[in-house]
Amino acid sequence: MKKLRITLLSTALLFFAGTFTHAMAQSPVSFGIQGGMNIANITGTDDDLDARFGLTAGAVVDISLPMMPFGIQSGVFYTQKGAKIDNNDGEGTFRFDYIEVPVMARFQLGPPGPISPLLVVGPYVGFNVNAEVEGTGNGVSASFDLDDETRSTEIGGTIGVGLDFNLGLTKLNAMARYSYGFTTIFDSDFEDGERNAVLSVTVGIRF
Repeated sequence: MKKLRITLLSTALLFFAGTFTHAMAQSPVSFGIQGGMNIANITGTDDDLDARFGLTAGAVVDISLPMMPFGIQSGVFYTQKGAKIDNNDGEGTFRFDYIEVPVMARFQLGPPGPISPLLVVGPYVGFNVNAEVEGTGNGVSASFDLDDETRSTEIGGTIGVGLDFNLGLTKLNAMARYSYGFTTIFDSDFEDGERNAVLSVTVGIRF
């Protein structure tokens, strides 16, 4: 009788553990972190600018719709944008850093499996937290604050492709995204049509 009770208890524990694992695996909401590299530049200017390499990192949430290859992806990211300039007058770096909140449609391309390709597309809003230019010319280095000339909010769009690597309760993700600002960087008294353009390459994990 004792062996029977132990067997029944073990079976019940295995059943509930399997049910919990299945429920976690099927949860429509997953949270995680994402980070990587930005290759940023500024469009809408006659200046010959080079890319600024920066960082992007933050928290992300995926919301899936049951039985459908469609969902919503959002999050909060710190992202570095800007550009570099190098000409006969000297060289410098425009540094524009934002807290960015994207809200994107997320499409799974193909049937579910251990590796799932995906497409994301949607808008974002960014809140400027740093705006400055650093330069060197004629042997003199200087830094100028551009907060008063820079818009505090940026609205833009993002499109990206990636891969999900499904590992049971966790999921690894690799993605390349292109983001473009619909609003100009500078305010109306200063701007000449400059907009942020950023290619991001990131990796992340979901739980």
